[in-house]
Amino acid sequence: MNEARRKNILIIAEGYEEKPYIDKILSFPNINKDAYSFSQTINAKGNGNIVPRYQFEIQRGFFDIILIFCDADKGSEQFLNLVHSIGETFFNSPEDGMKVFIFSNPVTLQLVLSHFGDVLLAKVSKKGNSEEVKRLAGVENYDAEQEQIKTIINKIHFNTIEDFKNRLAKLSTDFNDIPSSNFLIFLERFENNDTTWIDDINSLRKH
Repeated sequence: MNEARRKNILIIAEGYEEKPYIDKILSFPNINKDAYSFSQTINAKGNGNIVPRYQFEIQRGFFDIILIFCDADKGSEQFLNLVHSIGETFFNSPEDGMKVFIFSNPVTLQLVLSHFGDVLLAKVSKKGNSEEVKRLAGVENYDAEQEQIKTIINKIHFNTIEDFKNRLAKLSTDFNDIPSSNFLIFLERFENNDTTWIDDINSLRKH
């Protein structure tokens, strides 16, 4: 695949946990760099900033697709409003907005900790999940401080990616379920030469 045919992808990450995590994953050699060119991940610094940033990037027209990586927060009204806002504004139906969301329910920690062992998070709060962070990543009193996040991300290595994928395969991909995530779907897309999924999603967009 030549350079001109690489698909340009931008990922808008919800916050300070999501950006370094997705950056780490995209640095691994299983990501198909011949098929995809990933622009620098944007830290939206809160889900309230996601829709305006998505709109700004859509209007610039630089990317073949823009994806959103965020927590599903137990399928909260806030999350659903976010999905429907994207769907109603940019797609043919509110439900189509989900096509560009990479989600983890309840929180991104479900993905992060799955690199270290089996885990089924059911709580949104960082304090509520702190014991699992300590058990699996060895970080005490987790409160999503920058140094804590950096320490955990630095412990994620490519040689455990297959174990990670096997754990994700056991999770539901229905965002109504806790825990759940569609991250594996996107990861396998990023590993593959077949980029038609981008065209399929874009065919649902308003023109």
